[in-house]
Amino acid sequence: MSVIDSISGLFERRGVEVRGERLIKVYRNGPLEVQALRGVTVRFPPGRMYVVMGPSGSGKTTLMNLLGGVDRPTGGTVYHGDMRIDNLGDTELDDHRLDYVGFVFQTINLVPTLTAWDNVELPLLFKKVPKSKRVERVEKLLEAVGLRGKARHKPSELSGGEQQRVAIAVALANDPPIIIADEPTAELDYENARKIVDILHALALKHGKTVIVTTHDPRVAVRADKIIRLEDGVTKGEYTPVELEKAYAPTTGGSGEAGVYGLTNIVRARLARVQEEIEELRRKLVSGEIGIEEAFERYQDLQRQKRALEDLLASIGG
Repeated sequence: MSVIDSISGLFERRGVEVRGERLIKVYRNGPLEVQALRGVTVRFPPGRMYVVMGPSGSGKTTLMNLLGGVDRPTGGTVYHGDMRIDNLGDTELDDHRLDYVGFVFQTINLVPTLTAWDNVELPLLFKKVPKSKRVERVEKLLEAVGLRGKARHKPSELSGGEQQRVAIAVALANDPPIIIADEPTAELDYENARKIVDILHALALKHGKTVIVTTHDPRVAVRADKIIRLEDGVTKGEYTPVELEKAYAPTTGGSGEAGVYGLTNIVRARLARVQEEIEELRRKLVSGEIGIEEAFERYQDLQRQKRALEDLLASIGG
């Protein structure tokens, strides 16, 4: 049993259904327009861990920002339960987001000059929670993520996995019904990634939260209840991990039926494809087809995917 499952009274509020209906998001830069989302409709019921997957630039982060109330859609509507949030005033939306949504980002948003304890206490201070209740809750939250002994450490004194677990405690400070995590395991090794996924999974299944995660990481995807594929700003389907595996498996030569590839073979095939993309990226850089900044960003992304796939392959004995 994970620590987060054994903390009584820490999470009292259950999740609510999150819906985005016909979402459009257009970014403008002078005369240029980029349509990041093209009429996306999605539904996330509470008590499940949903994963949104797709290539870089597919619109995953844009979708999370709209669903969490960080940004507003160009068109379409966003609901948290029965409440429509995209038309709230700025102050009302800020208050709702503080109370209702916990965010966990790839780039860990901890205040570097504050201790782990102080970072977790900050949302409670914003909400004007009395000191006695703040002390009790911060202590329990750090215990829930396995870091009670690191309470007085600053982020620079913690490992990447520990920092991300503090960030989860910050996101949970006000017991929000909705947890949105954008690439939360991207920079983590297998063991730390597993701990993060365990926490997110327990929040959904054991505590009834609405948990929505974006990822490239197969270590996260295999634990999801449902996976939504997003490409070029539109949804391409909704799957369980097994259904996604079958959907992307090649057909057999003899019968024409879908080949039943095990997870090991699927991961190996994806790993080979990532290596091909790295080689192609190098070729384009040498030939001058892409600039060094674009190449570096894409290379970092591919290396993260490669490490995650190698970790998953090792964990399943492949």
